[in-house]
Amino acid sequence: MKDRKIYYVSPKGDVFPIKTDQSLQLFEIKATENELNQFRVAVEQFNSSEDAEKEDFWSLAHFKEKEVDKDRNITHSKLLEVYKWIYTLGTPKTKLEIERMNVLPSLNEKPTFR
Repeated sequence: MKDRKIYYVSPKGDVFPIKTDQSLQLFEIKATENELNQFRVAVEQFNSSEDAEKEDFWSLAHFKEKEVDKDRNITHSKLLEVYKWIYTLGTPKTKLEIERMNVLPSLNEKPTFR
């Protein structure tokens, strides 16, 4: 049987073993160490794509809508992957919160780990 523990996480990648600062938007999840690591990888992938967009801002490609849309789509899909992990590992309260946010087009999709 998998040993799941409760963690409080943010889409930015913050992970806390106990509920902390009330000003942070945290979601309660139950995860094994492996699942928590996969969540962290999804956050790292999102953060690296976000950095790529920032670096690209001053390039001439920034003014080419096709290129900008491509970058946005990559970032958007990686952000969805983070929310899928939170939803999949989330407690019933967390799942309800994410459903109300309406950020996931299909809640039936499972997160992918590459």
